[in-house]
Amino acid sequence: METKEQPKNIILTRKEASYNSLTQKREYWEEYEKLFHNELNDTQSQSTKSQVFDPKLSTMVLEREARVMAQLPTGKVKAISKNDKFGEKLMNLVLDKYVNVNANDKYPLLTKYRMVDRYSNIYGAYPVFVDWRIDEGGYVGPDMYLLNIRDVFPQPGASSIQDSDYIIIRTWQPISYFEGLLKNKEFKNIKEVVEKLKNKAVQKSDEDKDARESKDYPSTQVAKNTGFFEVLSMYERDKWTDYVTDADLVIREMKNPHDNGELPVVMKYSIPLLSDFWGMGDFERGKSMQYTLNSLWNLYLDGVKVSIFPPTLINKDYIADLSSIKWSAAAKWLVKGPNGTSQAAQAMNLSPSGQQTFNNVYQIVTSSLLNMMGTTDTAVSAQTDPGFGKTPEALKQQSARESARDNVDRFYMEQFLKEVNKKFVNLISKKMSNSVQFRMFSDEIEELATQYPEISDIYDDKTGKLTVNKKSIGSVLYDYEIISGSTYALDQQEQQQNLLNMLNMFTQAPAIVEALKAEGKEVKIGELMTRILVNSGIQDYEKIIEEVANNPDRLMQDQMNKFMSVMNGTNVNAIPAQGMPQGQPQQPMPQGGQL
Repeated sequence: METKEQPKNIILTRKEASYNSLTQKREYWEEYEKLFHNELNDTQSQSTKSQVFDPKLSTMVLEREARVMAQLPTGKVKAISKNDKFGEKLMNLVLDKYVNVNANDKYPLLTKYRMVDRYSNIYGAYPVFVDWRIDEGGYVGPDMYLLNIRDVFPQPGASSIQDSDYIIIRTWQPISYFEGLLKNKEFKNIKEVVEKLKNKAVQKSDEDKDARESKDYPSTQVAKNTGFFEVLSMYERDKWTDYVTDADLVIREMKNPHDNGELPVVMKYSIPLLSDFWGMGDFERGKSMQYTLNSLWNLYLDGVKVSIFPPTLINKDYIADLSSIKWSAAAKWLVKGPNGTSQAAQAMNLSPSGQQTFNNVYQIVTSSLLNMMGTTDTAVSAQTDPGFGKTPEALKQQSARESARDNVDRFYMEQFLKEVNKKFVNLISKKMSNSVQFRMFSDEIEELATQYPEISDIYDDKTGKLTVNKKSIGSVLYDYEIISGSTYALDQQEQQQNLLNMLNMFTQAPAIVEALKAEGKEVKIGELMTRILVNSGIQDYEKIIEEVANNPDRLMQDQMNKFMSVMNGTNVNAIPAQGMPQGQPQQPMPQGGQL
């Protein structure tokens, strides 16, 4: 009879195989991290005295991150298994008003999204873990957990997370973490784990630390009961298993609680590759030019120092006392002989030709980096690259190239966001047991009530809170459709121009407004004007366009004027008679006091 292999042996064997397969990758990751952290790592720069780092590559990555992931995504949740428009709307509200606000493990959600984009461009890909979170602060819902890339062990040979049967994630937990699991029925052997670990002190090995951690936080002796202990979690499509290495005990074996046949890890790629799980990042592509840039700066600055303080040639035959030679301002040297003052010492003549090439070489290297990133820099002349410079045509080419490269990164970011939010909404559908509450303004509820009257039943006017329970959204499968470009940084000037164009379209083409009315839609010119004023940056814009509802006296006066107009037989909305063409009948008097 075949003996079933123990879970801990499976985890350790798979982890070791994955760890060994990543040996070369860990060296590359450390190299990319040093580039991002502005640490000189090339041989030429390390041999110079200036030790200057030009952070051009890392700046480009940070700038792209700010453009591509400027704001949280906008999208729509759609039910797959049934047509429930109200349930879909509630799920959208839960995602926007509850999850996006509270899914803040370590950092706010937008900050985490930006970090995902940044690190994917550094490493080539970046993984996150999506699971249900029960927080002591009161939040119960899905969250996205950032992972240290050295703590992720993919299946050897797999080229993507979709191609994997399992993935192992390592976490480092203190004693208090295990003590908090004593009453959790999902876990086992917790008492034994606490007993075994309470007198141990464990710390990470050097190969498990990133470049900054190794440099700024060197290894020190960890006191007992204060260390962090290794927990290996193996996630398979049908089962999850947790193993505590230092206690040599499995503490959890359970069916996949997501019940979706998927791994709870989502990858964001910079450039996916056919044969590499980790893809290719901008730092891998641009490291050689970044090294060249650093070497150029350091060699140039060392050369400048030598040119300012050139070597001095001393003829000892004309020096009366060698000990009198002092390297300082207004120093006095003792010389001898009739030619001592002219022959005793002289500065070496150096050729400046090498330093004079700095600007040209710097622009060529910078141009290469910018071309690789598809971004712009008007400091590079058109002579170096026709696509650069400050001419209108050059600026147009630069903007188009930057948008194209940003769109590539935005595409991969949107694929990532779509998968994360899909896991979010299905976790809510699957695991939410209690109702959730979040604040909404009364005017938002009134607007929603025109389409979904039943929403008024779950809204409390006094507290301003909407209560969504399990029954409202059901236990159905949901999909998430992201609005393309919704995370992208808005061009303020372009947005203002689009708003003005829209205003002109509606005011100059009344037929469009009438056609929309016929379809049951209304154009709110006041809202459009408000957005134009807000976007313009004008101070106290609310004094220009004032809400009548906020001024009772003004509202009462307007109503009184309308009433008096009716009593006097005048239609306040009628066109004056002298302005009407002859032969057209006068507009009839209002009947029964109705306007």
